[in-house]
Amino acid sequence: MTSFVDHLRETLVTPSENGISAFAREHGFNEFFLLAILNVESRGAASDSLGRMLILPEKHVFWRELPEHLRTQAKRAGLARPKWSRSNYKGLGGNGSDLRWDRLKEMAALHEDAALKACSYGKAQIMGFNHKMCGYDRVQDFVRAMASSEEAQDHAFFSFLINSGLSDDIRRLDVEAVVRVYNGPGQVERYSSLIRAEYHMLTGDDLFEFRASRYFDLLRLGSQGYQVRALQERLCELGYHCRIDGDFGTGTRRAVLAFQADNGLDVDGRVGRETHQALLAANPDSMPVKVARESLTIGDLRKKGSQTIKQADRMTVLGGSAVGVGVLSQAGDLFSNLPLIERLSLFKNLMAQVQEAVEPFLSLVGTNKWLALAAVGGVVVYLAWKIKQRRLWDAKTWRHVA
Repeated sequence: MTSFVDHLRETLVTPSENGISAFAREHGFNEFFLLAILNVESRGAASDSLGRMLILPEKHVFWRELPEHLRTQAKRAGLARPKWSRSNYKGLGGNGSDLRWDRLKEMAALHEDAALKACSYGKAQIMGFNHKMCGYDRVQDFVRAMASSEEAQDHAFFSFLINSGLSDDIRRLDVEAVVRVYNGPGQVERYSSLIRAEYHMLTGDDLFEFRASRYFDLLRLGSQGYQVRALQERLCELGYHCRIDGDFGTGTRRAVLAFQADNGLDVDGRVGRETHQALLAANPDSMPVKVARESLTIGDLRKKGSQTIKQADRMTVLGGSAVGVGVLSQAGDLFSNLPLIERLSLFKNLMAQVQEAVEPFLSLVGTNKWLALAAVGGVVVYLAWKIKQRRLWDAKTWRHVA
């Protein structure tokens, strides 16, 4: 008795005229982008040298689609594996190999639905478990149609792209977004580079310059995903260091703010079209700001008018005066030019910082007011030094723009 897989194996694909052009025009897609995807999947071929549909069984998908009670049996037979691995394809041969059909037949003998869902078909190499996205309620109907004609394969490809929500990504030529859905999140870098190379072969254009010319429009605090990761990678390439984790957090925002300030852009911390273009055009080897920031000193910040440094300077003088037992007169001279409100505010903030730090010393000094005064002065000087060092570190690591 001929099995369903045997019937598929004997079915010849009816060729048809290229329907890609008409579909691309209808939906506003770049025809060569679609062709590049198909060429990577199957060299654009709907069938093998014998006219049969191209197939590729996947062990890890078979494991997932199988009922649990059959998984151990399938694994022992070498038909299923819990995870994807290149070794899963060992013994399958190339496109058109009978070995692929033999494996699919063995899978189907164990569980037909799971086997058909665990295989990719035709020139678009669409997985069987996507049959509903391609317009077929049953996987058997989907596979039968794919085996019968190139036209059915093209329509399945079109339906999958549209029903996967990839239309906007295709129009933007955002190869990573398409690959993430089409080939899976674990294959993004590999397939993206293949599609870029194929597009270049077809058109001669480097359309995917700088990570496929990703669109960074309106990336902002809270944005997540591969586009944010690409942004972070680019910022780090240019010397604006931040964590590369795909999460647009405060660290990434600080790096964006610094880049915008250093390049004459609106400093809003968001990556729109102008900032995106500036990121593309920037040359990592000619970023004088990076060197300038890394060589910054506290004196540089003082000259630039850093209020933090100025306040820390005042604290240093005050603390030094206390240690030198001349605090009253020295502090009076230091703050005599300041308005009363500002003097009171400064001392209030200062004492709040000092209070906790000097508490352990008070038990040591007892009632010796001069020793207590010296201890307080020493802590003030230390706090001022720490503030200056932190402000300098912030400037060198782009946490402060000005």
